[in-house]
Amino acid sequence: MERIKKELSNAPLVAEFIKEEKLVCSPTDTLYGLIGSSLSKAVFTEIYRLKRRNPEKPLIVIFNSLDRAEELGVLFPEGTKEKLNRIFPERLTVVLPLKENSPLKEITGRGNIAIRVPKDEFLLKVIELSHPLFAPSANPEGGKPAENCSDCYNYFKNRVSLCVEGKTYGRPSTLVSLLRGKPELLRKGAFPFEKLLEVFSEKD
Repeated sequence: MERIKKELSNAPLVAEFIKEEKLVCSPTDTLYGLIGSSLSKAVFTEIYRLKRRNPEKPLIVIFNSLDRAEELGVLFPEGTKEKLNRIFPERLTVVLPLKENSPLKEITGRGNIAIRVPKDEFLLKVIELSHPLFAPSANPEGGKPAENCSDCYNYFKNRVSLCVEGKTYGRPSTLVSLLRGKPELLRKGAFPFEKLLEVFSEKD
């Protein structure tokens, strides 16, 4: 497992790994993540295999903008995109529906997707240079999330090609469903749910 530092100058190298459909362990804006191209069915399958993840549990996809999410078939209920743009990038993940012809629906087999624009300049650059990313926590199902590259190596050995060494925020994102239009809290996390409710209660 090759190791590099989390520096903006290394973002192009990570982006090349992503475009080659390889998995990378990297700090995200929340925890260490097992990141890979969300446009690859092979990457999707390999993440579930490596994590021994319950196939019923969906994967989060991180984007560098909501416009890019929309291009890939994420549906935003009326007014939702504008409100979320007041918040993102942030440690907030929202569940939204997918269009029938979305490539994300074809890859994941699901009619909805959990998305985030991460509060992390390094990841935003990697995504800009490659693809939106699957980014589940870097650990086998039920295991303690990795905190560094040594943990990643202990979990995945050389089945993951590259690890980015750096600090994480140390808390998961707040997870919210917007499938019914209004925010429904699914998991408490780093972003205050009350702030989201405030934004969604504002009149445009």
